[in-house]
Amino acid sequence: MQPDDVIAPKDSRHIARILAVQYLFSKLKSENESFTPFEVDSLLQIIEEKKFDRKLYAKIVDGVEHQISEIDEIIVKIAPEWPIDQINPVNLAVLRCSIWEGFLGKITPPKVVINEAIEISKALSAVNDSSFINGVLGNIYKSYNSDNINNKSVESNDNSKRKD
Repeated sequence: MQPDDVIAPKDSRHIARILAVQYLFSKLKSENESFTPFEVDSLLQIIEEKKFDRKLYAKIVDGVEHQISEIDEIIVKIAPEWPIDQINPVNLAVLRCSIWEGFLGKITPPKVVINEAIEISKALSAVNDSSFINGVLGNIYKSYNSDNINNKSVESNDNSKRKD
């Protein structure tokens, strides 16, 4: 899939989410390999795009970076059969961004975030991985209320098992 296929018909918020996922993915890869995290301007040139919601991008990246431990705890509770280090790095970046944006940062309604995450996952990862993303985020949504996410009491749910 070409970069144009991922974002051509999308709005500035969608582009910001893709950039956040790409940045966090590249940062994750750079921790384990000789991989340089990308700069936003260079990716914008590649995809031939100039406009994106810079505030949303900054909020997501900053939020994930500051609450990564809490986000990963939520993932582990919801999908205990998938240790963090065994989750596809692209899917992990999608999950981290989505969990922060929709459930911890609460800057976008969770249903919107889940739909965006599925779409981004289909574009950037294997098509089958979108069901894993949907399962994890759907189970967070089902067990979600403002207290249980903040108190890290999300209950584990076996319905998020990934099917390959």
